[in-house]
Amino acid sequence: MIKAEQLSKTFLHNNGPHVVLEDLEFHLEEKEFVAIVGRSGSGKSTFLDLVMGLTQPSSGSITRTKPDLTIGYVFQRPALLPWRTVLRNVALPLEIAGEPRQVWEEKARHSLAQVGMVHTAEGYPFQLSGGMAQRVAIARALVQEPDLLLMDEPFGALDPILRDNLNVNLLKLWARTKKTILFVTHSINEAIFLSDRVVILEEGRFIEEVVIDIPRPRDFDTFHSSEFIAKVRKIRSIMPIQPNLPRAPL
Repeated sequence: MIKAEQLSKTFLHNNGPHVVLEDLEFHLEEKEFVAIVGRSGSGKSTFLDLVMGLTQPSSGSITRTKPDLTIGYVFQRPALLPWRTVLRNVALPLEIAGEPRQVWEEKARHSLAQVGMVHTAEGYPFQLSGGMAQRVAIARALVQEPDLLLMDEPFGALDPILRDNLNVNLLKLWARTKKTILFVTHSINEAIFLSDRVVILEEGRFIEEVVIDIPRPRDFDTFHSSEFIAKVRKIRSIMPIQPNLPRAPL
């Protein structure tokens, strides 16, 4: 579905060029759930922007095997428009595309139902909790029925209990829809719980890929399984530590 070859991205600043990504090789197959994990500043969001087409590579290429591939994007913050109802926030991409009201309203309600938020359709963003708002943002990304869903740390600002709940809900959504998902996160646990593969990004390079062969379906008990703990230890052993910080014992 997506293939990156020798992909690099450099930004120009007053003090000279800054290489964000360098010679990346990457592939994403249809119906896969792949997580990219890395520290702040490692280039995760830039990579998603390149996949989305929001910015262009400095060198190398990203190839889409399906020419008319459609992509939905869930950002770190919900970015809902406060003056629009929940329903019309979700319907916004369809309204911009010129869909008639009957069509966009039906599709937006269906999309809200997929994330369990149809009961909030007539409400406004200020009435939603952080987790509810992020589910609405996911519904907005799904409303055009994209082939590929990009998710840029969508649960990073939420408390751990709510985050775990939304991870479980996201897996249920993925099981129902079989969307291809590329998910960026700081959290090793989250990456392992959700994905088929975890790709580790460090200082602009993919340094290793770990296959997550933990059986599905996964639930809260998965976090305590021996297979899960072993994967956490493996990825922690691969990821470099920050300078001047001792590595904690595993």
